[in-house]
Amino acid sequence: PSFVVGTVLILIFGLKLGWLPQSRFVEFRDDPVQHIKQIILPVATLSASAIAVVMRMTRSSMLEVVRQDYIRTARAKGLIEKTVVLRHALRNAINPVVSIIGLELAALLGGTVIVETIFNWPGLSSLLMSGVRSRDYPVIQGVVLLICVLTILINLLVDIAYGLLDPRIRYE
Repeated sequence: PSFVVGTVLILIFGLKLGWLPQSRFVEFRDDPVQHIKQIILPVATLSASAIAVVMRMTRSSMLEVVRQDYIRTARAKGLIEKTVVLRHALRNAINPVVSIIGLELAALLGGTVIVETIFNWPGLSSLLMSGVRSRDYPVIQGVVLLICVLTILINLLVDIAYGLLDPRIRYE
């Protein structure tokens, strides 16, 4: 879970090694270098599990596609391995990966609540948590509605990407 990963990253890279800051949030316009140093740990915390899932899905999907007859035929024709992998195999293996990326992006929206709390960052999740603590229902409804709209937009973009990546899946 992201709260464990975030805590471990703060302990190792922030406190033990002292490589990265774990102080208050600094705006990019105030100190760009400090801001970039500060976003490394939260980005690593949010993306660690998502990257692992996408890599596993890409690998399993590619292994399934590489065993197909048309890949063997492309290799038998003497096509360069790079062309076989990128043009033929990856193109047909990418659809399930796009689905997983869409799901992971939606899950990242939920994970920001924990990450913003751990790293003491201002953001929508902090606004949501302060609204919950003070029982400010319009703020809670607004943030939840925004997260829902973003999730729907992510799903719409995944559907559009399906149509662009695979011409057989065209919506009419």
